[in-house]
Amino acid sequence: MPTVTILLNGRNYDIACGPGEEARVEEVAARLRDRMEGISRSLGNAQENFLFAVTALLLADELEQREKELSEARAQLRDAAQHREVNLATTLERLAGRIEAIAARLEAA
Repeated sequence: MPTVTILLNGRNYDIACGPGEEARVEEVAARLRDRMEGISRSLGNAQENFLFAVTALLLADELEQREKELSEARAQLRDAAQHREVNLATTLERLAGRIEAIAARLEAA
């Protein structure tokens, strides 16, 4: 199993990952490191455990917000699909009525 060494808050951590996932782990670690550095600047001289906890809380909050937005977007898509289905059914009924009227005129002629 491959191991990737990532740097967070001045310390190296060896992280095991699946084969081929090394680049992704490094990419995610770089984003985490950037976030932690920004938070560290905001907090000043905070203890490492506190820095990790605050970073985790902020990321969890962002994740929850994104999940909520995704849920709302999915609901909007479902509503839009139902609206299209109703419009399609109405249009088909109208067309069927026209076709029936044309057929009746042709039979009468």
